[in-house]
Amino acid sequence: MKVARRCHECGTGRVVPVAKPGRQERYRTLMLEIPAHVEIPTCDNCGAEWMDPATARAIDEALKNVFQASLRTRLNQALSKIRPRASMRRVEHLVGLSEGYLSKVSNSRSDPSAELVTYLGLIAMNPVERLRDLEKLRKQSLKKTPSTGRKNARPTKGVSNDCRP
Repeated sequence: MKVARRCHECGTGRVVPVAKPGRQERYRTLMLEIPAHVEIPTCDNCGAEWMDPATARAIDEALKNVFQASLRTRLNQALSKIRPRASMRRVEHLVGLSEGYLSKVSNSRSDPSAELVTYLGLIAMNPVERLRDLEKLRKQSLKKTPSTGRKNARPTKGVSNDCRP
């Protein structure tokens, strides 16, 4: 068993491992609660928490799991608002996802990204309008994007199509 060390913050307390609920830490894009079972060296007098590499790794690993669970919950909340108003195939097409991907992430066969969850959360605020906006943007970009296919491209003046040196 490790001997408790004196707190360098207050000078009187002892730093001992403490596991308790209610502690929060920012992890990537969210403020999350550190699981209650994770021990953090804490002064028994002033409450200062002391991080060492092992504690930081334990917190990161615990928060990684909490983060993915939070993303999955937010994803399912967003999809529950979108599904009554649009097919998942249409949403996948407009968002630029492969067919069946939303089913895959909502059924826990893949982890959703924070960006996808944010994007779907914005769509879920007003699915009909946001999907209509995405369709307009998609049509505009298709009209304005020039063809860059090899067969139709004209060579730039003074540049040869010949690849020889």
